[in-house]
Amino acid sequence: MLRWLRRLSSGNSEQKANGLAALIAAGAVGILYLEAPPVPAGADSIRVTAHRAPTLQKSAPANQALANIVEHAAPISGTPLSPAQQSEAALRRKIEMLEQGRKFLESIPDYTAQFSKQELVGGELTEEQAIFLKCRHQPFSLYLKWLSGDVGREVLYVDGRHDGDMIVHAGGWKARLPALSISPNSPLALGESRYPVTNAGLLPLIKTILAAHAHDATKDSIKHCEQLPDEEFDNRPCAVFVVEYKNAQLSPVYRKSVVLIDKEWNVPLYTRNFGWPDGAASQTESELDDATLIEFYTYTDVQFRQQLAEVDFDRTNE
Repeated sequence: MLRWLRRLSSGNSEQKANGLAALIAAGAVGILYLEAPPVPAGADSIRVTAHRAPTLQKSAPANQALANIVEHAAPISGTPLSPAQQSEAALRRKIEMLEQGRKFLESIPDYTAQFSKQELVGGELTEEQAIFLKCRHQPFSLYLKWLSGDVGREVLYVDGRHDGDMIVHAGGWKARLPALSISPNSPLALGESRYPVTNAGLLPLIKTILAAHAHDATKDSIKHCEQLPDEEFDNRPCAVFVVEYKNAQLSPVYRKSVVLIDKEWNVPLYTRNFGWPDGAASQTESELDDATLIEFYTYTDVQFRQQLAEVDFDRTNE
């Protein structure tokens, strides 16, 4: 079924939505100087390639535009939906689910997960990397440990500590070297990642997608939003949303975005974003997606309320 879904994952992605989002979550871990030739995690067979998006500041007009989508896009009962109304309804459902996911995540203290990411950095698409993640919401804290590529690499970030730096400890033979303190927004940290570590995790990813859709609403940049039949990802039922953008003028970065949202938690477990092709493209949809992949993020084996303690985010903890 996921292979079938892949064939449907071509079109136009969003300005900054869904992605990583993130990031955020997950997308979007800003890391160091080390090379990581990793192995895919969690979403090997799903062809609906996805990734994260930059954080956008919500302006008052953008917030109002997003509210208008949610409140006024409902069709008149009993009347058939036009294609435009179907698109509006799908976008409304996506936004409503993500808002519920935001509230859910804000109500829990912490979680652990296996996070995977693949990003276009410096014009080159990185290998997919598998990372074990611990996240605490207050204060925002992240511990990351590489399971593929530079196996054993660790990154620690705690909001308000270490002068705002993340602590990076290399894996492999470099593990014998001392840990480094690196600013999350420094060129060194962003040499392997599109986003800083402060954008990583499920909650920042949701906020990024919602902010991006608010921005989309002010520019009327979305060509079409479609909700496809539900699919399972990591053995969890998910709603599937595909957003395509009108043109590169309205959405310079994203041509298309695919997001799988867990139907119980309302959090995005799979996000894949695509850019615009260079020049005239004659590829099939699948080939076009392969050629224009920008970001791909997944969260698997998510475990909420793990009672993470201070020691889990202490740099002296081996």
